[in-house]
Amino acid sequence: MYYLALLVVAVISYLIGSLNSAIISVRLVKRQDIRDYGSHNAGLTNVYRTFGGISAAMTLIIDVLKGIVVVFGTRAVLFSSGLFSSDEHNVMTACMVASMFAVMGHCFPIFYGFKGGKGILIAAVCTICINPLASLLALIVFLIVFIATKYVSLSSITCCVAYPICYILADLIMLGELNIYTAIHAIIALAMGAFCFVRHMPNIQRLRNHTESKFTFRKRGDNK
Repeated sequence: MYYLALLVVAVISYLIGSLNSAIISVRLVKRQDIRDYGSHNAGLTNVYRTFGGISAAMTLIIDVLKGIVVVFGTRAVLFSSGLFSSDEHNVMTACMVASMFAVMGHCFPIFYGFKGGKGILIAAVCTICINPLASLLALIVFLIVFIATKYVSLSSITCCVAYPICYILADLIMLGELNIYTAIHAIIALAMGAFCFVRHMPNIQRLRNHTESKFTFRKRGDNK
């Protein structure tokens, strides 16, 4: 019964993740399709570079809400409701499964021909809600690479690789040991990172060709 309920929650999380915030916000604010502009990626960075702060802020808000709804909705439906006991089932594992499906939906949304964003932001929000220490470690990795290179994409790609390691380190720091749930959570984090990594393939190719754009606080065209 528990695993059937978790499967239902996972499917709903996937559908929530499939609601692409970049596409929604740009259509609401600019009446345009973000996939027709800039890097053609339906993600926060492209929204900011192409349409500026208002559209980017709305994109950020929607992604944050998606992550919050997925994690705390899973807790509420499966455990706070009394449907299942947290003594018998690991709450963090359930939330991570739901988050993994939400990231999958964001990267490969059923509503947009399975072509979505990169998944980094919603993965980060879910991780903050589930394991703040792991999210802090991932943020440190991101900032180190970003400050050194000014490439958002390279920083995000590095986080994808480091994501499961952050969960392992978080358990070592908080618990002083590793257990079976550490392995399960690391595997789920690896899957989440893999989804995001795959969506960064065009960026990887541009990085190899030295054509990837570095981050700037100015929109493209501001200096024209």
